[in-house]
Amino acid sequence: MDYQVKTYYNKEDLPLLSDVKFFHYVSSFDWNKNISFYRPLMIVVFYDHKPVASMFALIMRINRLVYGSAFKRCYISQQPSFYVENVNKIEIFDLLISSLVKEVENKVFFIEYRNLNDAVFGYKGFRENGFYSAKWINVRNSLQRKRKIWDQLSSTRKNQVNKARRKGVVVEELTSHDKLREIYKLIDKSRNWKMSNKFPPYQYFENFFNCYVPQGKGKMLISRYNEKIIGGIILGFEQKTVYVLYFWGKEKRYKTYYPTVLTIYSAMEIAEKEGYEFFDFMDSGYLNINAGKPRFLLQFGGKPKSTRRWYRFNWRLLNFFAKKLYD
Repeated sequence: MDYQVKTYYNKEDLPLLSDVKFFHYVSSFDWNKNISFYRPLMIVVFYDHKPVASMFALIMRINRLVYGSAFKRCYISQQPSFYVENVNKIEIFDLLISSLVKEVENKVFFIEYRNLNDAVFGYKGFRENGFYSAKWINVRNSLQRKRKIWDQLSSTRKNQVNKARRKGVVVEELTSHDKLREIYKLIDKSRNWKMSNKFPPYQYFENFFNCYVPQGKGKMLISRYNEKIIGGIILGFEQKTVYVLYFWGKEKRYKTYYPTVLTIYSAMEIAEKEGYEFFDFMDSGYLNINAGKPRFLLQFGGKPKSTRRWYRFNWRLLNFFAKKLYD
């Protein structure tokens, strides 16, 4: 089929696109706006002048004070949005990924594609465009089973939830900016994110609160004890799925109050009551269910699934050695 591809760097120039996949919403431009070292872009595939698929990507400088392609990375998350069912999705994805590489290979040092939730999807397109992969594990809960969320918890998690509630820990939705700065600092200090990619700036979370929460596309929950915030979780909403964007807790100081456990369970309970079908922790670590984070999450009743993260260095020699090492 004769497809056309266009790249957009401004939200105002985009054609009318529906919200299909959470990380490829048009509002992703609003989520990442007013951040000097972020440059969002959207690649759209057309057939007969009508959009059939789109993919959002984010170019990020690793340090706001340095410039040049050597200090920039490009991140993409989740399978693209498809607006037509009777199309060859693999063919279109191959077109999207090759168009992305052509667009950014001279602008960034490194490309990373994550949260595909499928170890096979896009394999041919990634390989043909010089990507290599690392195996990851995705943890996902089904919310519409005959067994309720509470019954899916391990006995350890049930005991921890009950203890937290007996001690007076409560979970509530964040509805004002007052505590947003405090929450940002708490997430930044959290052990869950210290070793991950560069932590986003405060403006990123403020944009999410201003643009996504009012539209019902996201929610922030916090856990309190004696009016002190001791944990929380940030959620993103798709048609049938809730995505866990961040979760954190003061596990050292309030270890016996189990703030992270109660917050995650409360979020799952809310998602279940609101009729969502899946609660997705996304890529939770390298492919090892006995590792700390996957093992912790699996005790909430979810199922592990093998997936991949795909990487590409735009320096050919470096990418060559990386492919030899990982493949």
